[in-house]
This record gives sequence, C-alpha cells and structure tokens, in this order.
Amino acid sequence: MNTWQKITRVTRLHSLIASVLPFCLGILFALYQYHTLNFFHNVLFFIICCLMQIIVNLFDTVKDYQNSLKYNLTQEQDGIFKKISSPQEYQRLKYLIYLLTGIGLVLALWLVVVTSPLILILGLTGAAIGYLYSGGPHPIQNGPLGDSASGIIMGYIISLACVLINIAPNQASWSIAGQMIFVAGIAIFAITNISLANNLCDYEEDIKFNRFTSVSYLGKEGTLRLYLFNYLLGYGCLLVSIIMHWLPIETILVFLTIPLILKNTKKFWKFQSKQKTFVLTIRNDIAITLTVVLATIIYAIFPN
Repeated sequence: MNTWQKITRVTRLHSLIASVLPFCLGILFALYQYHTLNFFHNVLFFIICCLMQIIVNLFDTVKDYQNSLKYNLTQEQDGIFKKISSPQEYQRLKYLIYLLTGIGLVLALWLVVVTSPLILILGLTGAAIGYLYSGGPHPIQNGPLGDSASGIIMGYIISLACVLINIAPNQASWSIAGQMIFVAGIAIFAITNISLANNLCDYEEDIKFNRFTSVSYLGKEGTLRLYLFNYLLGYGCLLVSIIMHWLPIETILVFLTIPLILKNTKKFWKFQSKQKTFVLTIRNDIAITLTVVLATIIYAIFPN
C-alpha cells in the first residue's frame, strides 16, 4: 500500500463530501434570503469543517486500533491493521490529531472574531457532540443514536453556521434556526444514511467490538426501511422549504436525483458490503450535492 492509499484509509477522505451538502444549503439560503455572501468567511469555515471531520475520522481509527489490541485480534481478523500497522504509526497518528486540533481551534477562534459570538456557541456545541460521538467511556456512535447524531452535527449545525457567517449579527434570529431544520433536512437525512449504511456493512464487526448500533435494535430489515424513509423525509423537507420560499425554485432540480437514489437504494437493499455497495450511499450524497450546487449557480446568475 502506497503512502497516499494509507492516508486516504486513515483519514477517510471520501467522508469529506458529507460536509459539502450542508455547506451549500447554508450558502443558498443566505444568498436567497439575504442576498449576501462572504467569500473569505466561507473558505475559512469550510477548511474548519474539513479539519474537524478528519480529526473525528482519525480519532475513530485510533479507537479501532485500541479495540483491536484489547480484543487480541490479528492482522487477518481485523482490517484496522491495514490502516495502522505498528505502535509507531499509532503514536504518529495521535500527534497528528493534537496538531490538527490545535490548527482547527486557532482557525475557529479567528472565525469567531471576524463574524459573531453565535459561531462560538455553535462551535462549542458541535465540538461537545463530536467528542461525545467518538470519545469518552460510552461513545454515541457505539449506540443506537450515533446515526442521528452525525446527521444533526453535520447536516444541521454546519448549515446553520454557514448562514450565520454570511449575514450581519443583528440579522440572526430564532426563526432562522427553525427554518434551517427544513432547509437542511435533506442533508441531515442523507448524512444519517451514510452512517446507517456504514453500520449495516459493519454489523458483524461492531458486535465483535461490543458496539450495539441502531442495526442491533432494528435489525437489518428495519434499518433498511429507515434508510429509505430517511430519503423520503429529506425530499419532504426540501419540498416544504421551496413551498415556504425559504429556498429558491431552482432547488427543485434536486428532485431529479430521485430515480438514481431509488436505483442505488434498491441495490444496497439487496446486498450490504463495505467494499462493493457502501459507495452507493456516497454516490447518492454526491448526486444531491451536485444538484444543490447547480441550483445555487443558476440562482446566483439569474436571481428571481
């Protein structure tokens, strides 16, 4: 395995795509409702989001390695050793987590200074949930609420923060927070489904590590039904947002992704595999994201 392959395995760079959808929805809402966009704030915030996602992924990898040693698993029994093959690599990863966390904190404080204290509140909330999600004695991701937590952290908090960094502090209101539940809905449920798909594929391995996710409680059939229902809820939230004029009519383009989502969901329903079908859920997220980006570009060029 070359260096780049190891980096992508350890950091799970593919998961960064999940940050793009809520980010774009926040931008589209701010652009449509307030006709404002701050390029510098958005770039800075996006870098912070990517850093935080990488940190969580690295922390997960470190925890998996610790669990593998705890349960005396061998190279053949557990794929985590393909990511961390020695105690030296394990130590280097821990130092990398500390370094990236420090950089993220500096950038986050800078963003708070140039925007609003509300960003600090959202940031602390997201950081607290993020730590509880993968850290502590009883990580949320090891239980039935892990999927929902990931959707809320990334789908809702990123979207709301993205709106707040683009508007004046005196324009912030509780109504925005309420509207963003629907505006960010499709991101919340799409990201939740990435976590659900991951847990479905890792069900046997999770049991081995005493991780009882939603799949343990709902069963595979019940979790797959929830997976499909989440997409329906996401599109429902999007429809409400368009009808209520919280998002521009151009956002209706996202509904063109429904046939692809149904096709990929049908394939994933038949067979859940990390190597073969997990990528279908990532493709669903990419398809939805691309249509949101397209809707944003069209609205920016031809505002109505």
